[in-house]
Amino acid sequence: MRAAVVVILGAGLALGLGLWTAWLAVRSPAPIDAILLGSWQAWPNAGTESVDPYSRARLARTGEIPLGSGEGLMLLAQTDDSGEPLTSRCDYRIEGQTPPARLWTLSVEDIEGRVVTDGGNVSALGSDVLLRAPDGNFEIVLSPTTKAGNWIFTGNASRIRVVVRLYDTTARLVTAMTTLTMPRIRRERCA
Repeated sequence: MRAAVVVILGAGLALGLGLWTAWLAVRSPAPIDAILLGSWQAWPNAGTESVDPYSRARLARTGEIPLGSGEGLMLLAQTDDSGEPLTSRCDYRIEGQTPPARLWTLSVEDIEGRVVTDGGNVSALGSDVLLRAPDGNFEIVLSPTTKAGNWIFTGNASRIRVVVRLYDTTARLVTAMTTLTMPRIRRERCA
């Protein structure tokens, strides 16, 4: 009798731990095979047949449709370059260049992945309308208040994330991913 209780408790504990760790893996905002590029994360296998099963389950849970291997690549930043979480109470300056792509967009989303919107305020910019310096570098200010130049509204969500989508790019190759230079994200002032 005692051995049966131990077996049942052990099986229950193993089942509970297994379900809990699987839930954690599916709830994670970042897939297992993420590549880190400073404060940016990329998933070159998302949208391909070689995606890991946890990432596939996470995509099914969120309803997100990743860019296919022939379409492009999504990069995500949830922290600034100092490692602090991005918040809509602060102003940030994103500066530098993106990897080569025919077109790219940069948008601000809340932590759940919903695009930040508020009336007519700009929540995304594309490379086709971006103001650049003569050397090709750019500066984009993220702020809850209107700024001159390249500005994106951060809304009133407590936590935000910045998403860059590169369309028609060679940067999707894993070997090319390790050499990419992504724009820097600097915190400037907080309210």
